[in-house]
Amino acid sequence: MRERSSLPKLVFFGLLVQAALLLHPASCIADSAFGAKRVGVLTISESARPMGNSPQQTPSSLWEPFFRTLRGRGWIEGQNVIFEYRDAGDDPRHFDKPAAELVALKVDVLFPIGPPAVRAAFAATRDIPIIAHDLETDPVVAGYAQTYAVPGRNLTGLFLDTPDLAEKWVELLKTMMPRLSRAVVLWDSTSGPIPLSAVRRIAPSYGIKLQVIEIRKPEEIDKAPSLFAGRPQAVIILPSPMMYYESKRLARMIGKQRLPASSMFTPFPREGGLFAYGPELGAAAERCADLLAKVLSGAKPGNLPIERPTKFEFVVNAKTAGALGITIPDSILLRADEVIK
Repeated sequence: MRERSSLPKLVFFGLLVQAALLLHPASCIADSAFGAKRVGVLTISESARPMGNSPQQTPSSLWEPFFRTLRGRGWIEGQNVIFEYRDAGDDPRHFDKPAAELVALKVDVLFPIGPPAVRAAFAATRDIPIIAHDLETDPVVAGYAQTYAVPGRNLTGLFLDTPDLAEKWVELLKTMMPRLSRAVVLWDSTSGPIPLSAVRRIAPSYGIKLQVIEIRKPEEIDKAPSLFAGRPQAVIILPSPMMYYESKRLARMIGKQRLPASSMFTPFPREGGLFAYGPELGAAAERCADLLAKVLSGAKPGNLPIERPTKFEFVVNAKTAGALGITIPDSILLRADEVIK
């Protein structure tokens, strides 16, 4: 009689397990069978995620080196680590809610990409470790870290010293265009003031007057020419995740205006812009993955030094230069890592 009475309970338990697997197959299998860690990723939009949450299917080249590095450190997606993705729906101002959702899920680590995502993650928790990918913010000035060497809080990651790059963009434009005196700056204001402040400080020493146009959402890029004061001679695109993922749109818009333009991101000249100088983003992704692997293995982010990019790329589109009537000096072409002809 005892064996018969326990059978319905076993059947009922089995049905519950099957239902759980059907509702959440990946998390149930990984969490229960492999004790998987969970990483909450904050991205600007769905287009910035790996397609289908798979490292083999990516919208750009950035996720492949990230997942490859993790695998090399023993962390395999879908086995011992699971990624929960949340985005801001193409509006960088709306990261607070997705950040709160990931905190409520009690993920083991947060991985925010870009200044608005990092701000939201840091505001949402002081307990969950954060690995930040932010190429526009000074983490000490922002209050995320006590020092670069010893952050001391729940955040570490990869940050960039933008002022040095800003001078490089202005210098390269002036070398290619010695008569340059008026330029438009396209600025994603959600990325913070540091890139803009750097360009504003440097431009006068090169005899360049700037007009700043604020871009907050992708659709505002196409409207930017209507705000041009007169006829600018060049465009400087300040960095942000949105400006990276909208490189094709930016190149198309600026191409219609027949203007030379600079960017930090190499997809821009490959889509028809004049040039880009900035960190090699694949290498930056590897550095973030390495920090993430250390934290997943038990390291405290406050003890891990904040890193800066060490590899940079300079890509010039000589075909675009020719179409614009710009003769690029040989000294510039010889410095380029890639010349598009």
